Amino acid sequence: MSHIIGRLEISILITLSFLCLSACSTADSYGTSPDQRAQLIEQLQEARRTDLKNALDTSLGADAAGDYMTQAGKAETAIDDLNQHSDVPKSEISDALFVPPKHLSPAQRAELITQLEQAKVRDDQIWHNHLGGWDPILTTDCTIQGERVERVVNKLETEKSVSWSEINEAMYVPNENAW
Repeated sequence: MSHIIGRLEISILITLSFLCLSACSTADSYGTSPDQRAQLIEQLQEARRTDLKNALDTSLGADAAGDYMTQAGKAETAIDDLNQHSDVPKSEISDALFVPPKHLSPAQRAELITQLEQAKVRDDQIWHNHLGGWDPILTTDCTIQGERVERVVNKLETEKSVSWSEINEAMYVPNENAW
């Protein structure tokens, strides 16, 4: 049962990480009432407080402190945006509400590695689709992403410190349709 819960938690973390990287559009924003805005602001303030508290936990290391400070900053920005206007991208709110876990269980590490390897397979497929050279930038992006995945997977497998920003960057798959 705990491995199912751990898998669910890591899936939620991955989903939130992808939301962090998704493009923001006004069609994908919260057009909120004042009550909904107040509730979102309270949730963001709580996430910010948790992030700041965790950033001060020296036992977690510098990477984690940086992640928590970054997340606290995102929460503060989202709060400011909600206070200034009602249309705030859902991806901004979701990203700002994400509080990185303090520690990853072996099951969570394994699930992250699986997710990263799946991202690398997509990177490799896009790279193979563009070998004709008609889009050298995309081909290079895929090569760089593959290297990022390998670096992060190695850190996860050897239980070295890895930041969520590194994980998010490695999860990104270049968009072959964006060009």
